[in-house]
Amino acid sequence: MASTTEMLDINMPLHKACESAAVLATLIGRESTGGRMDERTHDTGESGYEVPTELTDVQEVAEAVVGVLSDLVTDHEPKDEDGQRVVLTVSADIERGGTGIAEIDEVLREKYLGFDDRPRVRWEVEASFDAVAALARTLVDSRQRPDTQIAGSSSLEMLVRDETKGSVPLTADIPVTRYDMATPRGPLTVTVGPPSAALLLRLALRRSGMARLAVLDREALFVHLVEQEERRGITEGSAARISAQCVLRVAARPRLLALRLDGPQVTDTGELEQAATAFRVRLAYESDIVLAPVLDVSRLDGSSQPRLVRQLPLRATEFADAIGRGTPPGHIGDRLLGDSHDMEEELSQRYLRAIAASDPFAAYMGYYHVLEYSMEEEWFQALRDRVEAAGGVLERPAGPIKKAAKIAAQLLGVRTDTIEWSELKALHAVMHRHVDIGALATDLDRYLTGAADYFANGAVPFTQVPQLDFGQADEAALRGHAADRIYRVRCAITHSKESGDRYSPYTDELFLGREIPLVRIAAEHRLFPPARRL
Repeated sequence: MASTTEMLDINMPLHKACESAAVLATLIGRESTGGRMDERTHDTGESGYEVPTELTDVQEVAEAVVGVLSDLVTDHEPKDEDGQRVVLTVSADIERGGTGIAEIDEVLREKYLGFDDRPRVRWEVEASFDAVAALARTLVDSRQRPDTQIAGSSSLEMLVRDETKGSVPLTADIPVTRYDMATPRGPLTVTVGPPSAALLLRLALRRSGMARLAVLDREALFVHLVEQEERRGITEGSAARISAQCVLRVAARPRLLALRLDGPQVTDTGELEQAATAFRVRLAYESDIVLAPVLDVSRLDGSSQPRLVRQLPLRATEFADAIGRGTPPGHIGDRLLGDSHDMEEELSQRYLRAIAASDPFAAYMGYYHVLEYSMEEEWFQALRDRVEAAGGVLERPAGPIKKAAKIAAQLLGVRTDTIEWSELKALHAVMHRHVDIGALATDLDRYLTGAADYFANGAVPFTQVPQLDFGQADEAALRGHAADRIYRVRCAITHSKESGDRYSPYTDELFLGREIPLVRIAAEHRLFPPARRL
């Protein structure tokens, strides 16, 4: 098996080398503790069902803030300076030997020192304890807000996404823009621009492990430091300092965009939310720019449906073995594991469109359309099976197939209204014919950590749904409950009558996204026969 040093890519860029140092240190630390991972290094992934780290204790949050800075600048032994501030040194882990294994540390150190584009100055990042404590207090005070928002006494900052980027002239990148709005309480300022340090840290801390750095760009930080060395004429071997606030500002991932509202004193959060909606509607009306609130911290790039990359766990051993041999490991999708013949054309196109959808409404309805496609035929077949089980024969009626209900009612000796066509009855028929509850539960457990518990215990805020305990032995009952849940969500997102259950765009996006795997897997069971499923 190849040594760890042989696994390091000789052509990796500077920021990737620093990332590799952090990852290797994490892996080595995990091995030395028998495979255990503490809260800071455990990567919760991207499923969207995990319970995030609580933001309840100011001291713990302050320590976590320093932890994010340590991950970003690669220094996990920061210094306490005069009891007033914490000081971290950029790339200190690499220079001091962060993994504790001489062979690996030497390779990383030589590789780092060999980069032409690395900072040449000993850069120290400082953060006063008071500033860290203030940030921690802000995060704790905002814990009741969504994970992508920060609230103050008269302010509200939310992460947003430009839904129309690239399609509106003269708006390739929205610059920092300020607007003044009149309110009954007085003037209110709206700012659209990069997120604040507090919001960036909240986005980071509501993830864990190296996933925290998904909102930060180490490469951008290094570019800034090198530019500062050139602009200020600082020579190699010298020392220079930069504030943690500045580091967070320049390292913020460029695509992140925030909408901040600062109102008159004692403006409550509800009023600020209404003002934000009014501003976004007016901006859309006048300019066709739609700024959509982002509520799911696991999917900052827009897609609000959890991903089921089936090849990833199925080929994990293959990839690991290739890395161990020092050979190229290949990549997801470079070959197929199952049969690709004889797919139903129309259902296939609907399925592809649903997987590609970034909007949870479009995704959910796309998968539902796969289930809906043969509903009438499935309902009739279920009715025919019931009549045959009672010793009768149900012929297909001339004209609309729904007429079969009246004939079947006579054969079964029941009222017509108990067996007549309805979309819910038809969905039950589809689910009972095609869905394997055991396989569905296995998929949820394999690909989406926490999803099974969510469907057993979680609630949907925009409609009442039955809970699905996949530990039950009665698979027929579970299929029925799953059909009811899918149908109720479908009705809530399709209809918007004020008097009934309804889905609110953007507000309920996170919760609708969590419902998608159920309808997706059901649609896949309809599309792929059992022998062709992975």
